[in-house]
Amino acid sequence: MSFDAKSYIKTLPLAPGIYQMLDDQGDIIYVGKARSLKKRVASYFNGQAKDNKTMKLVQSVASMHYLLTRSESEALILENQLIKKHTPKYNVLLKDGKSYPYIYASVGQDEFPRIEFRRGSRKSKGRYFGPFPSAQSVRQTLHFLQKTFKVRQCNNSTYQNRSRPCLQHQINRCTAPCVGMVSKKDYQQQLKHSFDFIQGHSDQVVKELINDMEVAAKVQQYEKAAEYRDQIQAIRLIQSKQFVENDKQLNVDVLVAAKQAGVYIVTVATVRNGQLLGYRNHFPSTPKETALPEFLHAFIGMYAEDKNLAKTLVCNIEPEDKAALQSTISQLMAYQVNIICHPRGAKKKLLQLTQENCQNALSIKANKYATWQNKWHTWQSEMALPKEPQRIECFDISHQMGEHTRASCVVFTPQGADKSAYRQYIIENITAGDDYAAMRQVIEKRLASIEKHALGRPEMFLIDGGKGQVNQALAILAEQNIDDIMVLGVTKDDQRTAGEERLYLPQNNSFIKPEKHGLLSLMIQHIRDEAHRFAISSHRKAFKKSRNTSSLDDIPGIGPKRRDTILKHFGGMQGLQKASLDDIKNITGISAQVAALIFNHLHPKQ
Repeated sequence: MSFDAKSYIKTLPLAPGIYQMLDDQGDIIYVGKARSLKKRVASYFNGQAKDNKTMKLVQSVASMHYLLTRSESEALILENQLIKKHTPKYNVLLKDGKSYPYIYASVGQDEFPRIEFRRGSRKSKGRYFGPFPSAQSVRQTLHFLQKTFKVRQCNNSTYQNRSRPCLQHQINRCTAPCVGMVSKKDYQQQLKHSFDFIQGHSDQVVKELINDMEVAAKVQQYEKAAEYRDQIQAIRLIQSKQFVENDKQLNVDVLVAAKQAGVYIVTVATVRNGQLLGYRNHFPSTPKETALPEFLHAFIGMYAEDKNLAKTLVCNIEPEDKAALQSTISQLMAYQVNIICHPRGAKKKLLQLTQENCQNALSIKANKYATWQNKWHTWQSEMALPKEPQRIECFDISHQMGEHTRASCVVFTPQGADKSAYRQYIIENITAGDDYAAMRQVIEKRLASIEKHALGRPEMFLIDGGKGQVNQALAILAEQNIDDIMVLGVTKDDQRTAGEERLYLPQNNSFIKPEKHGLLSLMIQHIRDEAHRFAISSHRKAFKKSRNTSSLDDIPGIGPKRRDTILKHFGGMQGLQKASLDDIKNITGISAQVAALIFNHLHPKQ
């Protein structure tokens, strides 16, 4: 089954996280990070030119997973962990052989140590700070340190061969230890402030600088005091721009319980000292029809047995016998454990992220768990049909601003998709963008094809659309006196949310909504997405072909090679249209007869 990228992208949030691409064997072939998941994933499938490896990657994608994070930095760290764990074969494109960046100080090697950007192995003697999630953040920090504390960042070759101060000293970004313009004691103080700042102790640095400034002022070293003042102001400015997403003292475990198609899950997010350490999905073996509060109660009891739980558990639902459970767990852990179900602030945001990750993992697991036969049986059980259908055909229309309209017909049976029976139809001679007329035409063509090839009629036409499209199909069936094909419409909610599909029943002019993420809902999503994928693939081919053709192709004797020669000669169609007949004759390989054909084609006589 091909991957329906367009439908999947609609489900993605505009939020940071990581995404995983899987092949048809279920193996992870690529892990990436994104500041905006929707925009990043969409960039792979926007039809723009890509290098060969990326094209192969996109063609190999059969499904995708994603995980949300609080920031792009967290996404990068989580991405690296997953790459190490799964070693996807396509991740060479992203990592490009690079590791996390560090800030390196040549302490113990140089009398006046340097500070610099480093990647790779940490073999050199000295101090390393990091790793940092972003090379840009490292460079920005180094730039700040250079302006504020003036520690040298030049390499040893430059440093050892200076006879006078360099430009960095002239613009007040280095104290010029290379020519002895700073004492070792003062330089060590600059280094100490730099190291403290890198490690996040900026408040401590400010206190020390304030003390130094006051001392300098008392002994009337006003220039030195002004220098300390400028350093304090620079640090304060940096502090004012920093944004702390969560309280650094935040320690919680977030537990989200859910079920779908007989599959139960608890997703646990672990937060320590304000840092999200990651998510883990648990799929305990659970008796059917177990209520979620009862399920969560049992899970917490098992989970706490050998875990170092946080003192606060944030849950999406209230577990059964919450008070008794709190007491039991508190005794087990030897400290008070509180369970909250209606969090605020940072805890609420963490719960929302965990819920989204939980639902994503559950949908994938449930799809694997629920076989196609189980889903197919729900047509009869949930739709109250007299018997189980043996063939369903689904129709979808695809066009771009009414241009190159194409329609698809996909066929499904109790055994799954019958791809050999798929058909694509060119829709012609209708008003651009008229989906109703397009649906009418494809139903007419499909019925004619069924009759011509003796295919046998399906029990159901599933129409990707609402009342208008369904009524067009009903009208054609009525005109041809066909009453043994049931017609249903599939529509999304106003926000076009996956899993919120509704079925339109024309026989009683009503809508029904299958259980969200239930078997019938999952099957309808799959059939509709397949019809959409098949329709849009045909439309894209036609659209691309139209953009790669020229009006010269309509002239007898003008093939692709000759066409390219002519267009290159004049720099395109605009130049060719301005050319005279003699200009066209002067093109190498173009005879007078062919030149006349071209000129007359471009300048028809009125």
